[in-house]
Amino acid sequence: MTKMLWTADYSQFWEEQFSKIVEVKRAGFNVHARINDYLSQEDLISELKGCDIFFVAYDKITEYVLKNSPDLKLILSVRDGPEENIDLKAAKELGIPVLNSAGRCTISVAEFTFNLMMNMARPVITLNRTIREQGWTKDNQQDLRQVAVHNSTELYGKTLGIVGFGRNGRQLAKYANAFNMKVLAFDPFLKQSDVASENVTLVKLNELATRSDYISILARATSENKNMFGKEQFSLMKPNAAFINTGRASLIDNESLKEVLSANKIRMAAIDVFPTESLPLSDSYFDIPQDKLILTNHTAGFSRERETHQYSIGMDNLVKFLEGTSIQNNCTRGVEESPEYSNRGAKLFGKGRSVK
Repeated sequence: MTKMLWTADYSQFWEEQFSKIVEVKRAGFNVHARINDYLSQEDLISELKGCDIFFVAYDKITEYVLKNSPDLKLILSVRDGPEENIDLKAAKELGIPVLNSAGRCTISVAEFTFNLMMNMARPVITLNRTIREQGWTKDNQQDLRQVAVHNSTELYGKTLGIVGFGRNGRQLAKYANAFNMKVLAFDPFLKQSDVASENVTLVKLNELATRSDYISILARATSENKNMFGKEQFSLMKPNAAFINTGRASLIDNESLKEVLSANKIRMAAIDVFPTESLPLSDSYFDIPQDKLILTNHTAGFSRERETHQYSIGMDNLVKFLEGTSIQNNCTRGVEESPEYSNRGAKLFGKGRSVK
């Protein structure tokens, strides 16, 4: 029976589903569920012996691992951006298709981002904290009213600028359009005709920075777009504008953001992603007052439903590959043309035509 190593998040339900079509072997994070409990290169090579398929989340799959795992024929990734931990170039050259669970976080990220916008538009956090500390009394009633009056603004009619107009950006635009916001987007890979049905206007990055009341960073991080939203763009923002990064920390100049917030040159910001996957209290982000900065722990993509999304898409990818129907959500386009494909992926493609 075809064997699959599974190190992504564990689910008893999905183990039962996958076990109907492949032999499942669990290891790493899937077993221990400890943050950053990912397998080393040597451990991966050892675990992958005899395994045809690898269903992975964050373990680093290097060229070394791929070259030393001769049984491996297919990689399934739960991630929208598998290039962050998988050497896709090496996988393609070695004839190993990498199929991802594209869109698993789209709803979650877009909803979370819009939720941040709503909390930045209305002082919910401040009012909740004050009432919990002081109650709602005759003595503070007027103060609470003033907080609400002076810090509340409607999203209606405001302009949202979205940097990166992929799946997450398009979903966020739908929510903004529902609130009658104007939507601008910057994406150098798109033309206006590509978004004709989206009620969105494509603009240059500096124009987006100048015109937007809210700016959301949702681009895919690459080596070419590091700090794409930097000192120049922050200096162009409106004084009453707000900034949100639920994409990747490398897309912005974090120090420049801190500077404009500390100098009150923009109204506020919400940050979910940081240069390192931690944020010690010594970080200068904590020097910025709470009413100007919302901090969350890289959690925009999480929801109870994400597990269902990532594994239902992954299961569909796997079944279609085994049936020989298609190589769906292929992150290694052209892998079939690799001389090694016949010894790797091709040996699995179409192998389970009776799978349902």
